[in-house]
Amino acid sequence: MKLLTIGVGKKGSELSSLLAKKGVKVNKIPLFRCYAVTNNLEDLKSIKLSQKNKFWLMAGNSKVDVRSILNEILSRYEIHEGSLIITSLDDEFGVMTAVEFGKRLMDYSEDPVIGLGIVPSIENMNPNELKQRIRKFKDAVRVLMLAEESRIDQNLIEALNIIARVGEIDLKKKVAGEVVIDTSDVFNALMCEGFSVFGFAKRRLPISWLYKVLLRRESELVAVRTQRMVEMINSALQNLSIQGDTETAKSALIVFAGNPNEITMDGMFSCIEIIENLNNNIVVRYGDYPIPRAPYISVVLLLAGITRFKI
Repeated sequence: MKLLTIGVGKKGSELSSLLAKKGVKVNKIPLFRCYAVTNNLEDLKSIKLSQKNKFWLMAGNSKVDVRSILNEILSRYEIHEGSLIITSLDDEFGVMTAVEFGKRLMDYSEDPVIGLGIVPSIENMNPNELKQRIRKFKDAVRVLMLAEESRIDQNLIEALNIIARVGEIDLKKKVAGEVVIDTSDVFNALMCEGFSVFGFAKRRLPISWLYKVLLRRESELVAVRTQRMVEMINSALQNLSIQGDTETAKSALIVFAGNPNEITMDGMFSCIEIIENLNNNIVVRYGDYPIPRAPYISVVLLLAGITRFKI
């Protein structure tokens, strides 16, 4: 899933820069096409993107005009299947500009527009103002995902990388998952009223002569692999990007990625049952993305349609 990725403001631009550096590539093609937009020249200088992918924008008191920047970006004939707009919700310029980018992109294209709002510590922002900015951002995009500032780390990058891989086929590895999912599954899972959160968990696999011996004893190992997957989905539930009221979630997507030998259907169905127990109305989609010989297994859990959160 190739995403036009626009970081707005200092924190949004820094995350866009990080995705440019550590974002996944499939068939040597980066899945995140990263840009940065700020109103501060010093911030712009510190962003580690190529000069052609960084833009300075002068903002008025209550209005910004992003048309020239967006026209420049879209004139480069890159193929995108959606857009990702990133900004911090404590940045007035960032939110105002992200809203304009969201509105323009939805006018220009029918491709999904995803907003990623970085939520600051509650001590640093008035709660009512925070809620107001969340509403404005949500109204300007098709999907709004929220993540606490303290959770902007390697786990978030890995989670986004797994989601971006959905629907992509690695021509060298030529391996399909047990349950094939595509980009429409991701967007259908996210298209709900309210906002979305995501959880992530990763386990390194034991590499030893004993482990290799056990691989030949599949009847015993299936239970071990299934238990690992269950532990991981529970860990992902405890490691959400922001602590939302999961009982209000209307939709969910579970994606396991990593060594295909470690992903079992028993484990997948057990994980689905755990998420279905959140409430009686949740719709759960699921799938896997195999990475042959990977020394790990990871899971991303997306929950959409959440209406309340706490930090």
